[in-house]
Amino acid sequence: GQVSNLAKEGLILLNDGERLPVPAGQSSFVFTKLVKTDDRYDITIAEQPKGAVCSITNGSGKATSYSVSTTVVSCTTNTYPLSGKITGLTAGGLRLVMGPNGISPLAGTDSYKFDSVPDGAPYSISILPPQPTGLKCRFQGSTSTDGSDTVGTMGSAPTIAATLDCTPQ
Repeated sequence: GQVSNLAKEGLILLNDGERLPVPAGQSSFVFTKLVKTDDRYDITIAEQPKGAVCSITNGSGKATSYSVSTTVVSCTTNTYPLSGKITGLTAGGLRLVMGPNGISPLAGTDSYKFDSVPDGAPYSISILPPQPTGLKCRFQGSTSTDGSDTVGTMGSAPTIAATLDCTPQ
């Protein structure tokens, strides 16, 4: 059968008592226990990968004299919100980006949030220039010289990223 979008480890398929682990990134699978012509097969998910959900299409049927390869396992990695605190944002104009996604917290806002970040994915949040009028904003613990970005790895639940401190220039 075929496998699509399996980005996480832990998927185990089951057919007629045979457990088949499928590694992350795999695009196909083959059970080693042969099914005789006219016997029924019923492929199920014995264990879901951690941080993802998989489903099966065409997982059961009657074997023919040809290989059964119409089964498709489709996986979706769970997503969670990534948020953080903001201190001292007294002016507008702040623009935070993470990949193709951007947000613009308003003056007086005390937090930021990116709604859908995949479980286990690396992330990088950056401040787009220019800085808000009269302020210098920096991420706590940033490794960049100007503090304009923060990096990390998304957890398997809503995750809190670095605090963004804004101070008068």
